[in-house]
Amino acid sequence: MTPQFLRYEAARFRGMAGVAERESSKLRLLAMATDYDARAKIADDMTKPMPEEADTEGPKPEVGGSHQRVDSA
Repeated sequence: MTPQFLRYEAARFRGMAGVAERESSKLRLLAMATDYDARAKIADDMTKPMPEEADTEGPKPEVGGSHQRVDSA
């Protein structure tokens, strides 16, 4: 399920809770909306690209840099 779908369903449950007559039904629907919002947040977090881990070894030497050997003939 996508985060957008989960948020849509959460809003739908809130709307249903707004017109429910029984208090227990309202509470159940609001709990479902809260659960779907939490699932949407988790889904968002899982789809975000992870930052690269910090390089602890220091800078890496360049290959083919300006320190090439020049033969004099």
